[in-house]
Amino acid sequence: MAGLRKIIGKMRNTKYWELSGLIVLIITYSFIIQLNNKTFLSFANIINILSQIVVFGILSCALAFPMINGTFDLSISSLCALGGTTSALICTKGLYGIKLPFAGAIIVSILICAMFGAINGTIISRTKIPPFIVTLGMDITIRGVVYIVSNNSPVGYLPPEYLALGSSTIYKIPISVLIMALIFLIVSLVLGRTSYGRKIYANGGNYEASYISGVNVKGIRFSTYVISAVLAAIAGILMTARVGSATPNAADSYATTAISSCAMGGVSLSGGTGTVLGIFLGSAMMGMITNGMNLMRIGSNWQMIMKGALMIGAVFYSMWITNTSKR
Repeated sequence: MAGLRKIIGKMRNTKYWELSGLIVLIITYSFIIQLNNKTFLSFANIINILSQIVVFGILSCALAFPMINGTFDLSISSLCALGGTTSALICTKGLYGIKLPFAGAIIVSILICAMFGAINGTIISRTKIPPFIVTLGMDITIRGVVYIVSNNSPVGYLPPEYLALGSSTIYKIPISVLIMALIFLIVSLVLGRTSYGRKIYANGGNYEASYISGVNVKGIRFSTYVISAVLAAIAGILMTARVGSATPNAADSYATTAISSCAMGGVSLSGGTGTVLGIFLGSAMMGMITNGMNLMRIGSNWQMIMKGALMIGAVFYSMWITNTSKR
């Protein structure tokens, strides 16, 4: 008994302790759904869940950079649509005279999204306009750009190599899922194992103290929005590959799901805290809710209620467990 208390005591001093509630929630939810439908924890359905969370999982990683830095980015949904639409246009019909092979289309579309991310970062890091207002305005602006360049129409007839991103597998695991896993791994290394990542956390935890200690706080803040835009573009490209066409209203409201995943995973809305593992578990939980309720034939309206309630409960538990560990 004393040994168990010692182990729990050590766990409480780690940054992963606040994820215990989410882990218990995932286990409990899985147990309940599995009792009602034996296919829920099958290999095929787990792969299906992972495939479903690819887009908003990567968007959650994108959002994590500005959120941990103490800011916000509501433009990721429109950036996701922009990345998918521009890449599809460039390798099919052409985008204002620009027509390139698949690889070139991917690079150019990512650069276009990075440019909008740079605009976000410049305004937010150089002015005192709230990030919420800047990125909300940019979200509307970019969505308008998407409708203009697509001429209000879906973009189809994608080349086979593009479609392969959404349909091909390696050892029965979809390429899109492997790309998502690679992104989570890279983001985890960047945030957890580099001085740049530590500066992002420091900025979010105490902006003034970081500035006084010599950190280039404006440069760090600027860079988080460029990274966020690049990841949103990749998410949009993978979404387009999976659907088979790019639509101007793609990823609408996906920012809300990404915020929910980050919040459930322990990323503080005030900045300075959060782990990539938590973001992944939050994304997985959001996907599991949808998948499990579909298997139980529960309507989408009740799914929204459940997602909202679980998000509030998970965030409440995270805050409670954090305050408890500080005592």
